[in-house]
Amino acid sequence: MRQFEVSKTKDYLLRNGKPFFYLADTVWAAFANLPLDRWGPYLRYRKMQGFNAIQISILPVAHDASTSVTNVDPFWRDANGQWDVSRLNDGYFDRAEEMVQMAVDAGFVPVLGVLWKCYVPKTGACERSPEKTGMSLENMRAYVAYAVRRFKKFDPIFFISGDTEWNHDEEVTYYLEALEITKRECPDALLSMHLATGRDLPLIFEERVDFYMYQSGHGLEQKTPYLSAQKHYNSTLKRPVVNSEPCYEGHGKVKTPSRMRFDAFDMRKATWQSLLSGAKMGMAYGAHGVWSCHFEGMGFVNPSRKFVPYDWEVGVRLDGAWDVAYAKWVWEQYDLLDIEPSDRVMSEDEAVRLSVNKDVSKVVLYTPCAYDMDVAIDLSGYTCTLIDLTNRRHTVPVVEAGEVSRIGMNTFNGDALFIAVKE
Repeated sequence: MRQFEVSKTKDYLLRNGKPFFYLADTVWAAFANLPLDRWGPYLRYRKMQGFNAIQISILPVAHDASTSVTNVDPFWRDANGQWDVSRLNDGYFDRAEEMVQMAVDAGFVPVLGVLWKCYVPKTGACERSPEKTGMSLENMRAYVAYAVRRFKKFDPIFFISGDTEWNHDEEVTYYLEALEITKRECPDALLSMHLATGRDLPLIFEERVDFYMYQSGHGLEQKTPYLSAQKHYNSTLKRPVVNSEPCYEGHGKVKTPSRMRFDAFDMRKATWQSLLSGAKMGMAYGAHGVWSCHFEGMGFVNPSRKFVPYDWEVGVRLDGAWDVAYAKWVWEQYDLLDIEPSDRVMSEDEAVRLSVNKDVSKVVLYTPCAYDMDVAIDLSGYTCTLIDLTNRRHTVPVVEAGEVSRIGMNTFNGDALFIAVKE
């Protein structure tokens, strides 16, 4: 029996018939890099914070990885020391199954990536990979069927592609075949595609996926959290939308003129901009050092662009994970499943996001900088709360209600969430 289904409104998920806010941590490299003795404590910590899903790539993200001699390989090596992608290493998948079982036992939904872009021939990622990762169609078919059969007993969600850019015809061919094999082998699983920043999903895949994943990415210009959410939310084929790869906390800001890393504020901003712009299915989080399962002394494929990741133990405890988990708590506490993006906020700053429900009995506004806001909504008779997101403090705002209501935000300096509920 399928444990997940799409809501009748087609903008969030149900799990066993109940609304499910997807809150996923990102551990792409867990199967290859993470010692088993670190997995249990990690699961307990994220569970305590409120996470309910784990995003893992079944195969290592070989072109963009933390590496050491202790990494576990998914393939046997040939006489030249390179991966032989025609010979799967059963031991790697035995270990992966053990990790997924532990995650399921701890209450997490496994969200498994089937075919990252570095395994598709002629892609830039395949060419950059230190290993020979390009698969023939025959090898790809055999691997996908094998992997899906091994993991389907865990009732996973599968995403077929990783960082897909659509630069080569092979990508459509490979991902479409991988999707159809996955659907055939595990017909009850929800399926999606993990895209590169700003990429669109071809219609042939829109027709076949159950929800839209996008990544807002790691560039200095951070408009994609709300622009991509809006684009997917307004797609002709309506599906739930999730930001499955926001800026990783601690990751270097790509194309920045100075050495800057994303921090907890950036995570909060990406989270609330995504949720209030139509990505209502939920949110993923990523910490630099956790997604690649990095430990001090490991090599890292791309340090000049992204900076060397933090050690695993540091990355796991970065503050932004608490902020994203808090967003889940607020969303569920105020039952915000019925809100939709609105243009009633009177601000020239498009970073400010507003959502309301159909009868305007719930109003939710996010601003990265707390200054007085005007909304074209009469807030007479509403119970209003202003949340200082930096400290997660709830305050009572001064609201001048009228045809255009003014929301006072002078009690603190930082990013804020305003919530009004009609009495």
